[in-house]
Amino acid sequence: MKKFFIAVLSISVIAFVGFGIHYIVAPVNTLRPEYMAQEDSINTNGFIIRDEWVMYTRSAGTVYYSVPEGERVARDSVIGSFFYGDVSENSIKELTAVDNKIKNANFDANGSSARVPDTTNVENNIYEYENRIIAAADDNDILSISKYKNDINSLRQNNTLSSDNSAQELEAQKERILREIGFIKEDITANISGVFTTYTDGYEELLVPSDIVNYDVAYFESLSQSPRTQRSDGKVDAGGAAGKIVNNHVWYVMMDISSDIIAGHNEGDSVKIRFNNMADIVIDGEIYHISPEQNGRNAVTVKCSTYIENAFAYRFIDVDLIFKSYDGYKIPVHAIRTDEDGRQKVIGISGGKQYDCYCDLLFTNAEVGYAIVESTADAVNKLSQMERILVGER
Repeated sequence: MKKFFIAVLSISVIAFVGFGIHYIVAPVNTLRPEYMAQEDSINTNGFIIRDEWVMYTRSAGTVYYSVPEGERVARDSVIGSFFYGDVSENSIKELTAVDNKIKNANFDANGSSARVPDTTNVENNIYEYENRIIAAADDNDILSISKYKNDINSLRQNNTLSSDNSAQELEAQKERILREIGFIKEDITANISGVFTTYTDGYEELLVPSDIVNYDVAYFESLSQSPRTQRSDGKVDAGGAAGKIVNNHVWYVMMDISSDIIAGHNEGDSVKIRFNNMADIVIDGEIYHISPEQNGRNAVTVKCSTYIENAFAYRFIDVDLIFKSYDGYKIPVHAIRTDEDGRQKVIGISGGKQYDCYCDLLFTNAEVGYAIVESTADAVNKLSQMERILVGER
């Protein structure tokens, strides 16, 4: 009997040791649930295509713009003047200064001068005009200083701003400058609405929205990736470019993409584009055109309808074309199990207990061997409730 007990004990010890050795060799492997965003995307380069109206001059002369760089202008609005002659830099500076004063005077007349200030805010208004006097003094703007002093006196006397006749005086001053310039002047009128810029790059006629359907891989490759950006300094030769207006609301991005990557995607599909050289801005887009395949590649053009303030300054860009994006839990592919009903699940661990967590498979990267999953809508045990996920044995 004693020998039998010893034999049973020995077998138990051997079994326990054997199990321990197995556990050391092949312990249960778990990991913490890692929630992340996954993108089905590619990084590539492309060209921005947009409606652009370039202002070409018929003869040599001097261009003067009454709107600043980057300002939005309306169709048919006057944005500057063209003088048939060589206007001095000092005259242009003087004309610019007067135009700016006229704008400020009109703003006061249509804004602050048109309203009756609240009596409780009179002191705040006085303080504002005192600051304007200081700024005008720094610019040696005697005319504005006089106006602001009159406004302050009027505020103190009857809580209203003085009537403004400086705009007429400024207009008279502008006419005097134009007479002194002496050259024949023509107004420059915007043919389209958009963003005004003095920069051109030579692609305005090479990349046109109405011709996108004709652009292919060969045409893409023929374009230089170093646009010849030039800025008008106001002096132009006959037929020279003197700036342009850019439609920044509807525009396009043309890319050269492998046919294997674009396969399965169609014109009209929704995508996103990340502009890596524009502070990583991400906007929605739509695949507008896919050219016929050439040597295993396609020219793909995406239409964008989101206004980006600085996009008018770019032509050749570094982008991520995002076909899909997924939010879920990143786990190894081999951690996904299938039950007898064909439903997919992972084994979650919480409080030392194991749970079946049924999930939807959102994305799989077979090369790297991981997947993105999320709990099904009707799952009793959510992945968000789990402390660990059972991956398997080493």
